[in-house]
This record gives sequence, structure tokens and C-alpha cells, in this order.
Amino acid sequence: MGYDMLLEARGYVLAAAQGYRDLCQTEMCDDCEVAVLHPTLSHGELSEVAHFVRRRWPAAKIVIIRAEEWWLEDALYDDRVLPGAIPELLLAIVVRFAT
Repeated sequence: MGYDMLLEARGYVLAAAQGYRDLCQTEMCDDCEVAVLHPTLSHGELSEVAHFVRRRWPAAKIVIIRAEEWWLEDALYDDRVLPGAIPELLLAIVVRFAT
């Protein structure tokens, strides 16, 4: 939530989905530059959502917020932020990818 508020305060337009089904069933947006995947996604959902983003918005960058030892294939994400990291770190990554 803190990350979302920081991004919105900087003028980024956010669309939120609770999981893979919500993302697939909703026409959230025609264009996506950066997808931020929250740690609330299960391991299976994280992989499904990353694959969906790669198919739907091939040019989009994917940032994951995760702490555990990493196992997701490198092609499914572009950067990772640890939960609890200062929000400005996520903002800097989004700005770098969105420009």
C-alpha cells in the first residue's frame, strides 16, 4: 500500500489486480510499462502473472517484491525489491523502466 501511494503521488497511473484471475478477467489497461508484483501472490500465481504480463504487454518491465530465495526464471522479471525496502528504491526502479 505504501508503495502504491508513493507511485500515485508521483503521477503514475496504477491498476491493481488481486491475482491471476482478476488480471485475466479485467480489461485493466491497454498499455503497461511496468508491472509490480506484490509479495501477496503465491509462488504459482507469481509465475502465472509474470507469464501473462509477458504475453499481453511484451515491452513491459516486471518488478517483483519478494524476500525468499529466488527460483523464478530470469526471463520472467527484470528487477527485484525486498519487502520492507524503502519506497524510494521501488520508485527509482519504476522511473528507470518507465522512461
